[in-house]
Amino acid sequence: MDLLDIAIVGGGPGGATLANIFASRGVKVALIERQKDFSKEFRGEALMPSGKEVLDQIGIDIDTENIKYRTVNKFNIFYKGTLIANPEPDFIENGEFRWVSQPQLLEKIIEKSSDYKNFSFYRGYKGQDLIYENNRVCGVKISGSNEEIDVKARVVIGFDGRSSMVRRKLNFSVKNYHQPSDVLWFKIPYPERAFPGSHAFFSLFPNSMLVCVAVYDEKMQVGWVIPSGSYGELKQQGKEKWIKFIKDKSPKEFSKHLQFCLDKNEISDPFVLKMTLDRVKKWNKQGALLLGDAAHTMNAVGGQGLNIALRDAVVCANYLLPLFKSKKLSNSDLDFAFDQIEKERLIEVKQVQQIQSRPPKFILINKFLIDLIFPIIRFIFKFKIMNRIVDKEWVKISKGFTKAKLEV
Repeated sequence: MDLLDIAIVGGGPGGATLANIFASRGVKVALIERQKDFSKEFRGEALMPSGKEVLDQIGIDIDTENIKYRTVNKFNIFYKGTLIANPEPDFIENGEFRWVSQPQLLEKIIEKSSDYKNFSFYRGYKGQDLIYENNRVCGVKISGSNEEIDVKARVVIGFDGRSSMVRRKLNFSVKNYHQPSDVLWFKIPYPERAFPGSHAFFSLFPNSMLVCVAVYDEKMQVGWVIPSGSYGELKQQGKEKWIKFIKDKSPKEFSKHLQFCLDKNEISDPFVLKMTLDRVKKWNKQGALLLGDAAHTMNAVGGQGLNIALRDAVVCANYLLPLFKSKKLSNSDLDFAFDQIEKERLIEVKQVQQIQSRPPKFILINKFLIDLIFPIIRFIFKFKIMNRIVDKEWVKISKGFTKAKLEV
């Protein structure tokens, strides 16, 4: 196989977008994705204005493409089933918070990238190991379709998520924001009677919370935040028992809907995701670069994973494309560019992770203290100035703390 310019491990939104940018500008790029079917893996699907801005820049208009999504137009916060706040951030009022079908989005990006002869896509191929030359990464060993292939490239980028092979093989040093929670995800038919339109809401109760969002397939996706490692016990108790626990602490109409879904067997099988929040201390090592969750794993707070990955891709392209165009590809040139990518993206990543580190710990503190705090919060939210302060913070996280404009 000929030497490629770039090999990207991981065909999620960030990796696929970066491959598209490189391919459209004449760079020989291979994208390696272990799944044959994008729907086979749990993926974050919350698309914020900060992420949509990137898709617009690569010519993906989700309003005109054949990509399913649902716009969330109302947001509520409940405590023990009682409404305590109705934040109205601009991006929700303006229809800018979308829950998008990531499988369809990825297929569209791949379809557009496939128009370029310098783009190669290894669908259903798993990265097994890295290839080295002079103690520097120069390729990836992959396997799939009953064959093994050595994909050699000048630059290897690990965009392969929280279980990154690239990160593991190179033994990157990691800063871990230890999270005390897991999230149990499941879907139910959308509760139109309880929440007409397209709602998202938090339902808080001592030691736990629900995150519920209207999604594109006429469903509501429900995330139940539970103490880390507790799912085994819940599973033994059975679905009926833990659904009853949720019902007893939920808004009345939603509780009725949950019971209806249980009776009709319309609650999907749960998927448990460990709530992880971490960041490698340096994003490149021995000539390989990490981006997206491989470099900085995001938790579910604020729906940031998809959007941050897309923005990583843009900044990476801004630094690496000029090197390939000018043929300045010495190890020192590449390493300097890697450091600049990290330096620019770290500003936003640090701020988002700082925000994400608070809620899981907060909801699992002493339940008696929580009972004291929330009546005060409910009272404070009666004042418009408090709502404006919260709305301002929402806008920051939804539209991005820094710029991510494609300049090449």
